[in-house]
Amino acid sequence: MMRVSRHPLRMIPRGQSTVEYSLIIALLILTVTLSLAALGIRVREVLCLVLRPFGVDACATGFYDPFDSLDAWVIDRGHWSVRDGKLCGEPGEGRIFKDLAGGDYTITLDGATLTRGQGYGVYFRVSEAPSFSGYSFQYDSGYRAFIFRKWVHGHEIAPPFAVARARDYDWYGEPHQIQVVANGNQFAALVDGTPVLSASDDTYTSGGIGLRTWDGTRACFDGIAVNP
Repeated sequence: MMRVSRHPLRMIPRGQSTVEYSLIIALLILTVTLSLAALGIRVREVLCLVLRPFGVDACATGFYDPFDSLDAWVIDRGHWSVRDGKLCGEPGEGRIFKDLAGGDYTITLDGATLTRGQGYGVYFRVSEAPSFSGYSFQYDSGYRAFIFRKWVHGHEIAPPFAVARARDYDWYGEPHQIQVVANGNQFAALVDGTPVLSASDDTYTSGGIGLRTWDGTRACFDGIAVNP
């Protein structure tokens, strides 16, 4: 003869139990959130610290600018202007920055066109200007190469820590898509979807982005996006 269990839990409707557990979890989350807020700690900052060892950058934020204006940028040096939907840097040392949280992201620079001079650069993981530290990927016709540079307190460190020769590359008058990928201590650069340079360094783990010109460079850009 089959025995019927008389365990008291069978009298509690399953749906009601689920609702109760959900309320308990919600109250716990609310309590922890309020406690952290009272201590001046943001939950987002805690998530960044907890998830980063697992390869998840919870602090990364997306960004897109079609270069309709310069409102989103801090001009540190040089002559920058927006005309006809393009951001252009004129000859001379030029630096322009955008602060971002996080450090694992892909920068996509569209329509990058060099019309004169020795090249341009894309800053990444940079601290606040003007005395910034961080990295740059440079499309450098002076070296006739693609390079990664490290920056310390506003000064570039020589020599570059990664170089890929490109003597036959079509430097002038052609628009290109430049991508810089920063993932942990691994970096990669792509031009028009083709990988051109990779490197590794663990000095800087987070920071904003920027663009650079130097010497007689004149370069224009159609837009820029940053994706976590």
